[in-house]
Amino acid sequence: MSPVQPSTFGRKLRFAQIIVFEQVLRSGSILHAAQQLNLTQPAVTKVIHELEGYFGGSLLVRGNRGVYPTELGTIVGRRAKSLLAELRHMGDEVHAFNEGASGQVLVGTLISASADLLPRAIQLLKAQSPEVVVTLRVGQMDQLLPALGVGDLDLVVARVPTDGRWRSKAPQIVAEALYTDQLCVVGGMRHPLASHEQLELSQMLAFPWILPTRDSSLRQTADRLFFDQGLDAPSNIVESLSVLTNVALMFDNRTIGLMPRSAAQQFAQANILKILPLGDLPVFGDIGCFTDSGREPAAAVALFRECLHRAALACAA
Repeated sequence: MSPVQPSTFGRKLRFAQIIVFEQVLRSGSILHAAQQLNLTQPAVTKVIHELEGYFGGSLLVRGNRGVYPTELGTIVGRRAKSLLAELRHMGDEVHAFNEGASGQVLVGTLISASADLLPRAIQLLKAQSPEVVVTLRVGQMDQLLPALGVGDLDLVVARVPTDGRWRSKAPQIVAEALYTDQLCVVGGMRHPLASHEQLELSQMLAFPWILPTRDSSLRQTADRLFFDQGLDAPSNIVESLSVLTNVALMFDNRTIGLMPRSAAQQFAQANILKILPLGDLPVFGDIGCFTDSGREPAAAVALFRECLHRAALACAA
């Protein structure tokens, strides 16, 4: 089959068709997509058939539980997301030009940045441009970076993985380190060890621990903490990356957890948690901002990145 020329797409393809196809993929159902778009089901089906004619193959597989993309449909869907992201950015920039600073910033994040850096940056942004809408999505790096690559996110703020394997999977994504955070051990305000001036890790093994989940890069850092001291890891553990759950567990004044120091200081200053005096902890890592090098950021996104830099200075202090 001869390659489809870009001029053919330019003459035949319409953004409305792209919007319909992307909504079908998002909904996993032609019926649900039609309801979301306020169209009839036959109208949505007609659009899919038109697109399949343009691209020369089936885009969807229909099953008992809805529809899912073919290999060709996955390719078209990925590019459709990028096109719609650029359309959204254009709308944001035009609106910002006509009405002043506004728009939307879609941010992916992990525990490493959500408790301190992001709140500071959002407050700075809102003080300067209160009409900008910030939408946060919390997840793991294997979820957030692909979403960034297809335009579902504008940037990701998280701990930069030390192994570097993510770079081969997403070569167009770049990471800019904002500051280096330390690791610390925390417990409840009335924990039996909270009054000690200095502690050894071996003194903490008798207590319940909260450790990062095994699929997170932070778990490797936690395991190394015990290995370097010649100790076995605690046997009484909960594996969790949920900040709210972890804080609630430590209200028993027995459970111990690991946290980035910048986040732990927020809870310590509010008299919610106590940073336990344990020296020689590994560095938590660089907190960075991940962006797609192939996409020009909208005005609101560029402004938010400036706010991240200013907030990082306060976190590093």
